[in-house]
Amino acid sequence: MAVIRESPEHHFLTLLEKIRPDISGWIGMHFALSRQSDHADLISNPAHIKGKLTKLQEAAGSLIKDLEKAAQGLPDSTLYLFSDCDIVLLARPQNEKDRSVVKNTYQAAAQKAGAGLGKLSELTKDIYDCQKLADEKLLGTRRFAAYEDMSDANRVASIPLRRQRRDDALVMIVEDDRFTATFAANILNKEYEMILAKTGEDAIISYIEHAPDIVFLDIHLPGLSGHETLNALRAVDPDAYIIMLSVDTVKENVVSASQGGAAGFLKKPFSKERMLQIVMKSPFVKDRKRSGFRS
Repeated sequence: MAVIRESPEHHFLTLLEKIRPDISGWIGMHFALSRQSDHADLISNPAHIKGKLTKLQEAAGSLIKDLEKAAQGLPDSTLYLFSDCDIVLLARPQNEKDRSVVKNTYQAAAQKAGAGLGKLSELTKDIYDCQKLADEKLLGTRRFAAYEDMSDANRVASIPLRRQRRDDALVMIVEDDRFTATFAANILNKEYEMILAKTGEDAIISYIEHAPDIVFLDIHLPGLSGHETLNALRAVDPDAYIIMLSVDTVKENVVSASQGGAAGFLKKPFSKERMLQIVMKSPFVKDRKRSGFRS
């Protein structure tokens, strides 16, 4: 049995592509331990993130040891421990004895993982779900990297100082639609430094790294939603100046954005003049103008 801990998301994606031409007989077990980590709970106190993640990692480590021992003799078996603490076992049982091992291994592991967290499937029926899972695990890697960054108290504490010490105003655009992102960048990059992110996960990582003066954040994103990302950014920087983007102005979205601490709401499509006006409302950009720094 191969146990994959280094870059498991990429190995899993590659193996699925390799076996896809002949997937008869392949089975998969998925234990979604990541569901035990609630985003809202994790970000409610960044100082506690590391302890909560450590507890989850310990649970995943214990479960994967049990799986490795129980399924050791299964042919063509590969066991994955993903960065978000999910676990997947792929195997190709050859006879009734192997199938019995699969059944017993799954039942014991599912009981230990907890109700509703385990799934046993035949790849002939669920190959597309497995491929979707592979994409989700790549995104999950970035999410847990974002949580790790949020738990770094020293980096988080230095956000205001690093923003203050920078000479140029910096704008972040968080948008997965390429047309909108390009349009916004073309408006702003002649006057401001720019950071682009396509997901909420990458937005959190980039925000902590670069401490931007203003963020334009799309509500509808893959992975973490705009609202979830807003809450995370405000958790690490209560002074973050964030404008939500959306193609609609549904009352729920506007209210939720306001309650989450967004400074405003910009409906797509937007004009050059409107976007530039909003940038100038950021207190950090205003301070740079008053201080005589370049923008």
